[in-house]
Amino acid sequence: MIVSRIYQDFFQLREKPYNLTPDPKFLCLTEKHQEALDHLVYGLEQKIGFLLLLGEVGAGKTTVCRALLEKLDRRYVTALILHPFLAEEDLLANILRDLHQSPRGGSKRELLEQLYAFILERKSEGKTVVLIFDESQNLSAAALEEIRILSNLETDQEKLIQIILIGQKELETKLARKELRQLNQRIGVRYYLEPLTREETGRYLNHRLHVAGDGGTIQFTRGAVREIFSFSRGIPRLINLAADRALLAGYVQETKTITRTMAFRGIASLSGRGETGKSFWGPEPLSPLSLLVMVLIVLGGFTVLWLGSEYLDWWGNANKIVQIIPAGFSQEQV
Repeated sequence: MIVSRIYQDFFQLREKPYNLTPDPKFLCLTEKHQEALDHLVYGLEQKIGFLLLLGEVGAGKTTVCRALLEKLDRRYVTALILHPFLAEEDLLANILRDLHQSPRGGSKRELLEQLYAFILERKSEGKTVVLIFDESQNLSAAALEEIRILSNLETDQEKLIQIILIGQKELETKLARKELRQLNQRIGVRYYLEPLTREETGRYLNHRLHVAGDGGTIQFTRGAVREIFSFSRGIPRLINLAADRALLAGYVQETKTITRTMAFRGIASLSGRGETGKSFWGPEPLSPLSLLVMVLIVLGGFTVLWLGSEYLDWWGNANKIVQIIPAGFSQEQV
């Protein structure tokens, strides 16, 4: 904690810029994240019913979800279910609690009736109930079928409840099962959140620094960005891990310019391999002077080889001339 405080004081930051918590304040709306958010908002406004957001581990799905919750106005009543390992029989009670309702009765039928009554009451107020299930790939097939049944409450014109499933790619595989085909067919909006590009990684690093209070004094060099991108493959959670350690390396060296070497050392500390491992991007780039020296050495080597070959050719021809002079001829006769 003391090191963390000194680290922030040195860089003059209000808070650590690369925390792993899904704080929507730090959401960097790259083109991909903006598209993901737009898809979810569109699906809710159009009352599609079922929406699906997929992405790799640490791609920023939960952060997009929390940004969505902040964006929604009072027309929406939301519940974020964060416990996908709940048993099927506990699912309805947990949904009611997340909607700030005390479950009444113990049977599945009683809980369903209570939930439906709540949804219809919100409808009469002009509001829509939205259920968001994070880490949905961990839901059992039975639990997913229960969620599908919830969507049966509808009018002739629209769905009365909106459901967002957020998960990893395994969820798509699970939904493709025969027993879940009815649910799979009801999903009207699907979006896969791709990792960031190298250019987006640089913007992401600068964006989070700005939100944390940096006025442009901290700089990640291009080499540092390349090293972080190569390690993280554009996954925001891994970018945060690497960038945090790179800043720590900068703090140790008392500099606000984060170089590729610092990024490499920070990443090495994450894997516990010290500084003896290989760079994730490749060898350290040569300076112009070193490159010029190497070029001169190579040219010199080629010159020596060329002169050597010319000498050998001359010496070989001279030997041939000597060999064809008949015996008994004097040098003058030659």
